[in-house]
Amino acid sequence: MNIRREAREIPVRNECDVLVVGAGPAGFGAAISAARAGARTTLVEYGGKLGGMWTLGLLSPFFDNHHHDGLNRELREALQARGCWGGLWNISFDPTEMAMLLDELALDAGIDILFYTMATEPIMEDGVLKGVVVENKSGPQAILAKTVVDCTGDGDIAARAGAPFEIGGPEGACQPMTMMFKIGGVKAEYGRDDTNGFYKALTKVVAETDVLSGVPFNNPAIIKLPREGEALIQWTHVRHRLGTDGDELSKATLEGRRQIRRAMELFKAIRPVLGDVYLMELPMVVGVRETRRVKGEYYVTDDDVKEGRRHEDGICLVHFGVDIHEPSKSTQTCFGHNGFDIPLRSLVPLGVENLLTAGRCISGSFVAHAAYRVTGDCLKMGEAAGVMAAVAAARDVSVRHLARKEPGIVMESINKGGKI
Repeated sequence: MNIRREAREIPVRNECDVLVVGAGPAGFGAAISAARAGARTTLVEYGGKLGGMWTLGLLSPFFDNHHHDGLNRELREALQARGCWGGLWNISFDPTEMAMLLDELALDAGIDILFYTMATEPIMEDGVLKGVVVENKSGPQAILAKTVVDCTGDGDIAARAGAPFEIGGPEGACQPMTMMFKIGGVKAEYGRDDTNGFYKALTKVVAETDVLSGVPFNNPAIIKLPREGEALIQWTHVRHRLGTDGDELSKATLEGRRQIRRAMELFKAIRPVLGDVYLMELPMVVGVRETRRVKGEYYVTDDDVKEGRRHEDGICLVHFGVDIHEPSKSTQTCFGHNGFDIPLRSLVPLGVENLLTAGRCISGSFVAHAAYRVTGDCLKMGEAAGVMAAVAAARDVSVRHLARKEPGIVMESINKGGKI
């Protein structure tokens, strides 16, 4: 059964140069770089914090951070100055301090921020994206923009605007979701990098008991945070749920929390190794590794990864290895590479004008995505997308024109730190 909505007028909330949808690492990067380049920038976020998986999802470490300058370096140095950086592999951070830092930077840049707001419908005219309808406590509103940057992670705006996309690997299944969680009470003498001891202790307990049933992943990780006694746990695996389906996402969230309860029971059995730990914090969102990959002007291929291809319009050199959490197994498939470029063109979707993507939903293969989906690379992509959108607004041209005809102008601006 369907219900027909009566047509009604929707008020225009504002007009801007750049509208960024999603305030995770990619969206924050896009909004900050666009605003600092002089573009009138609006940032729409469905949660109540900037940072996405960093803050709402309790995700750390900050992978591929040390390989990039720009915003990656700026955030690292700011967190170091606050004493909130270090932990596991010296690339972990305190999620609450990250949220506070992002607020300060966004406000300083003059970004127009809308929290608790869902972007629901693209506003299209003859294949041209003119803006997005959003909904929040104020009801539906329209935000008009010269360029929209889809940083939803799932390519929601791109897909609804008609851009082509892929989902999943060769068999169509996506990598499992993970619900992170934060614990306290970790023994002070537990080494910052003693993940091996943690793993061995868990493996022994698992072999001797069946308490692990329902936590279907064999590679648990403890991520020590800068503050003594605190750590994040990456362990839960929620399989065969689709992050672009509302019902599936709700079921995945409940399953993730069920697995956390089981994990906390198991930690009681390794108290001599880990300490008398307790559950400190649950994330506000489940961690979705993969959904749509929006096809763009360039498609990052498996061969790009294996051959370490570079491009004149390369905006992010990916160093993180391919890391596939197998959709139907309790294992990971991991392998290294010599680094590969994400070109500017892969941020420009096919079939829709005035639209960019940034983050894990860009144009690339299942294998390539398994390397570039980490947050340091997503931040770098967003940073480039924001500069490109600002350049397009300043020159009154489309982002596709820049990608095809004048990529050098964008690259020059990126190399100048976003100045145009």
